[in-house]
Amino acid sequence: MAVVPELVNEMIYYSGNEDDLFFEASDPKQMKNCFQDLDLCCPEGAIELQISHQHYNHNFRQVVSIIVAMEKLRKKMLVPCAKASQDGDLSSLLSLIFEEEFVIWDDAHECDAVRSLNCTLHDTEQKCLVLSGPYELKALHLNNQNLNKQVVFSMSFVQGEESNDKIPVALGLKDKNMYLSCVMKDNKPTLQLESVDPKIYPKKKMEKRFVFNKIEIKNKVEFESANFPNWYISTSQAENMPVFLGDGQNGQDITDFTMEVMSS
Repeated sequence: MAVVPELVNEMIYYSGNEDDLFFEASDPKQMKNCFQDLDLCCPEGAIELQISHQHYNHNFRQVVSIIVAMEKLRKKMLVPCAKASQDGDLSSLLSLIFEEEFVIWDDAHECDAVRSLNCTLHDTEQKCLVLSGPYELKALHLNNQNLNKQVVFSMSFVQGEESNDKIPVALGLKDKNMYLSCVMKDNKPTLQLESVDPKIYPKKKMEKRFVFNKIEIKNKVEFESANFPNWYISTSQAENMPVFLGDGQNGQDITDFTMEVMSS
């Protein structure tokens, strides 16, 4: 990481022959100082500094020339500056100005920004998912009058084994501190709703039980448990049955869903 040296309160500009006086001082009491003991590329061998409070737009070469001049004044360093140097030639000068530091990141310093979207899910039989009781989802048909009962998911894009056809996500219930999770119960992978601390969740690095691999197949999506590969969020062909985690071996469970993104 590059560390920029401390700057003084006033903005100080360097002016050489080629760009002579391209910084004009707005203050009539402008300060000028010449340092004759530094061997620079100016014909007189001097650096001319001016104090200005105006803002000017100049190219990268000019800006770096200013920084180099300041560093020479501060450290009394002798750095040759070729008059014909271009923007791309100045990268080697930066190592004289910036100090490199190595930063070791751990989980405590991990960037935890989470991208998410709100959506609803319908299985291929057009059944909606609704909250039945405090910790259970069921799939059933809704008409226009009670369509607002369907669950709106807050789908967060999290860390996981991402590939071209699998995107790791976490499925929370919008405005509720609950997430779908996959755990082992009675020796069987089981889907459940789990309460979480809203001060901690959602986070980028979710525990594996909360992570699902979103798989898009044409216009449908499947949600494979990251904790139990080849087990998917499923619904039954029957009406008003719980949403569960299935392996699809019986060929009747529904694992394909239509996802509709909601406006935030």
